[in-house]
Amino acid sequence: MKIRPLLYLTAFVAAILGATASYLALSVPNDLRADALLKQARKELTDGKNEQARESLSKVLLQYPRTDAAAAATVALSSLSKKERDDLARAISLLRSQNEQQAKLLAALQKSVTDVKNAPPQVVTVQAPAPKPAAAKKKVPPKKKTPPKKKTSSKRRRR
Repeated sequence: MKIRPLLYLTAFVAAILGATASYLALSVPNDLRADALLKQARKELTDGKNEQARESLSKVLLQYPRTDAAAAATVALSSLSKKERDDLARAISLLRSQNEQQAKLLAALQKSVTDVKNAPPQVVTVQAPAPKPAAAKKKVPPKKKTPPKKKTSSKRRRR
């Protein structure tokens, strides 16, 4: 009767080996595909294609949730989100500082326009240039009148 426990032990070991083999046969291709998608997503991240990388990482999470690549995709997605939030915060702070500068400039311009508008009218006095001293004018004798021309009449005889 020593054979019966040996048979049970052999069946149990065979079942464990079969389950392990089937698990590996089913999960290894998934791991390989998930790793390939993860590598593609990392390449897209280095190329600056954030939206495509986000889609690839999401696909890894949805299709292969129980793989190491899914854990890495989760970390990559969270770091990508953090990076985008930081970039957005920097852009917002830059826009706020530009807005403050423009507001200061507009206030200064408005103040100068108001000052010009409310200033009393200025009286402008223009001085005429000093008269030149009169030079000794020479008396010009008046022009002589020319005598009128004599009319010469010639009478024609009629015949």
